[in-house]
Amino acid sequence: MVLWPAQLAAQTPGADTDDDDNPGWDNATELSVVRTGGNAETQTLGFSNTLRVRGAAHRLRLRFDGVRSRTGDERYLTLPPGVRFPLGGTPENFETVVVRPPLDPDVEQYFLEGRYDRELGERFLWHAGASWDRNRDAGIRNRNMIFAGVGNTWADRESLALSTAYGFSYTTREEEETDGFKANRFAGLRINGDYRQQLGTITTLDGALTMNVNMTDRSDYSLNTASGASVAMTDHLSLRVSLQWLYEHQPALEEAAIVARIALRDPDGIRSSGDELFETVVNGGLTVDLGTGRLRKDGLDTILRTALVISF
Repeated sequence: MVLWPAQLAAQTPGADTDDDDNPGWDNATELSVVRTGGNAETQTLGFSNTLRVRGAAHRLRLRFDGVRSRTGDERYLTLPPGVRFPLGGTPENFETVVVRPPLDPDVEQYFLEGRYDRELGERFLWHAGASWDRNRDAGIRNRNMIFAGVGNTWADRESLALSTAYGFSYTTREEEETDGFKANRFAGLRINGDYRQQLGTITTLDGALTMNVNMTDRSDYSLNTASGASVAMTDHLSLRVSLQWLYEHQPALEEAAIVARIALRDPDGIRSSGDELFETVVNGGLTVDLGTGRLRKDGLDTILRTALVISF
């Protein structure tokens, strides 16, 4: 998935984010809209907003990120109501009507998080927060998490910012398909890291990583990591490319159809001798529906974003 958004960044006049004693706030908003019509009916909306409030010894961050895509099925022809024809026959001299199916949700991903940090020393802090996310393609209908712990601020300068956090979490989740092998509620361990570095006068690198591990089942963990690079073209205009990975080590279950392609085989070559049987084949033959089964979804989702950034 590739998004072409316009990102607006605003900062309060006089707020210096490099000085811990100078409170202020800054906000960044990213919006993308892609729509096609005619032979292909699609609509993609992307929105992201991060609000940071900074005091002398505390920080508050509110973040929302969402992507929603809708796609229409191929149009088809149908007969209008009232056309009559005999049993076993087909209509004659009939007219058709073009049907354009409505747009149905194809991709739906949302993430909401609030986090509060309080400094306990020059490099030490405690934090607490909560988050909610939904990823229908990954089979996650709702996932809620509360977390708290401690952390370190390793660098907080204009040229380099680096922080890490570690603590405990409590997660409740609801998946599209019930999974008896996974807990819907569990206590976990959570680690987080944020990184930003200024290279020269026009290039900025940034990254973030969050990992949450079920304390009673260490194979049940999730990972959310993103990295990006921005290149300034003017004082207020830059280009940014980022790549995000969403990983579930135990993906959700999904229901899938079981189908088989079969062909009739007659071993002795004599018709109606009673030894005829069906055999599955790769190509050709008939398609037979054998019901449904369940399998796990892919563990990794990727999101590529290319942004035009306007800052003021």
